[in-house]
Amino acid sequence: MRLPAVAGGELCIGPHSRRETGKARADLSHQDTSRIFALAAPQPNGHGIGSQVGDRLSQKDPDAPPEPLEWGYSLANVREILLGCLDAVGARSVLEIGAFRGELTVALLDWASTTGATITALDPVPPGDLLALAKARPELELIEETSHDVLARLDSLPQAIVIDGDHNYYTLSEELRLVAERVSGNEWPLLIFHDVCWPHARRDTYYAPERVPEEHRQPLAHNVGLAPGEPGVAPLGLPFIWAAAREGGPENGTLTAIEDFMRSRAGLRLAVVPAFFGLGLIWHPEAPGGEAVGEAIAPFDQNAVLARLEAHRVAHLVAGQARTRELEALKIRSARQEAALRKLPDSRAFALAERLSALRRGGEPYFTRAEIREALE
Repeated sequence: MRLPAVAGGELCIGPHSRRETGKARADLSHQDTSRIFALAAPQPNGHGIGSQVGDRLSQKDPDAPPEPLEWGYSLANVREILLGCLDAVGARSVLEIGAFRGELTVALLDWASTTGATITALDPVPPGDLLALAKARPELELIEETSHDVLARLDSLPQAIVIDGDHNYYTLSEELRLVAERVSGNEWPLLIFHDVCWPHARRDTYYAPERVPEEHRQPLAHNVGLAPGEPGVAPLGLPFIWAAAREGGPENGTLTAIEDFMRSRAGLRLAVVPAFFGLGLIWHPEAPGGEAVGEAIAPFDQNAVLARLEAHRVAHLVAGQARTRELEALKIRSARQEAALRKLPDSRAFALAERLSALRRGGEPYFTRAEIREALE
């Protein structure tokens, strides 16, 4: 299988606005992307494709296959940039929304041990890894509630908020609204986002669709694959339990939510680092450390080299997913064929067919029970 050539690689920035998401992005043309999915076919068991990353989701869906290839799904992969921005604003209080397994949380705690900052992690359904981390690191405050509930009762905002929760327009827009209601003047906290590039930039995904009011949900697709350049679903794309059936359009995706939020709030700045599904930052240049953040993030903001690297990385992830699913299908088919063959040597009908074949061919049958047994060894 040949990987598509990617020259531009801009999966979430530059000219690719929400109105263009139906077109091929960067140089991942629809024709090239189709080559990746030449192997695509429904699974033999009819279960459909995959789960979102992590055991929390696969445990909830009995039809979900094993966890997918390592995706690089954690913000910990860009911790050097993220922690540098926290240093730039001199953050002494950080709220992490959507801590999940705690990969970034560990990095934040280690950083805080040298700066004196406090770290609060929020996850309404914390997996075992995060619960174990909270027990091992008592300096971590773990809140098992939704972001909307927690933000709504805050009297004051932390100096930095990491938002990496449910990646859909409604949830993120509400989080931003609740933050904005608690801001005084230009005293904005540093807002840090994950998944502001493909696949979430212009397409909603949902951990729990029932938490989003029906009128704010996109038409849903269940157990589907997503691939760059394909505005619908791709049979062997990266697997998601719940995603918007189509990419693009109004009120769809994380980057769309951020852009709509900023449209009515003058003075805010947005940076997008196109690596590991996209790191996003919002800050006010007149807030404490605002100028320093701008200087720290400038080399990475919409960096064309990073964008090309990310495009290639995603292409390889998708191709690897296709190969994995093809191998799974081949293993299932091979197991069924082997089970059928193992029955033949002990079959009376097969023994009779072997003797008849030998008679017709002067003692040399087309096939023998011994040959089948040898092939199965």
